[in-house]
Amino acid sequence: MNSKTQLEVLHQLRKRQQLIKQGFTLVELMIVVAIIGILSVVALPQFLNARDRADAKSKIGELVGLSKECATFNTESDITTTTVRGAGISVNCGGVIPASQTLSSRSWKTSLAVECLGLTLTATKVKISIEPQGQMTCVASS
Repeated sequence: MNSKTQLEVLHQLRKRQQLIKQGFTLVELMIVVAIIGILSVVALPQFLNARDRADAKSKIGELVGLSKECATFNTESDITTTTVRGAGISVNCGGVIPASQTLSSRSWKTSLAVECLGLTLTATKVKISIEPQGQMTCVASS
């Protein structure tokens, strides 16, 4: 192969490399941005709804756990009163028990349909009443 042919082959290779190095065109970038925008419009509300629902369920779960612990102390009818703490709540359980105790959950942002002790309630906060015999009832609160 003579030097002229070699130079011509090298020149063609450089042209190909320059085409590869050019990157994306403006139209291609606009299409990608449009697709990302459409996906975010569809996915963002779903994500926010799931986050709010998880927040509400965790707050109800904390309250139900605390209420069950208190109801257990109430049914055992110990002479001593035990203070149960959790989820920012402190309540005296067992011992000399009042007629009924009411515990309130922390509130969440939007009114949602949530489950509490087998009931489906629409609320931004729930209250659980604990009877001296240990029965618990859940009601919606605002």
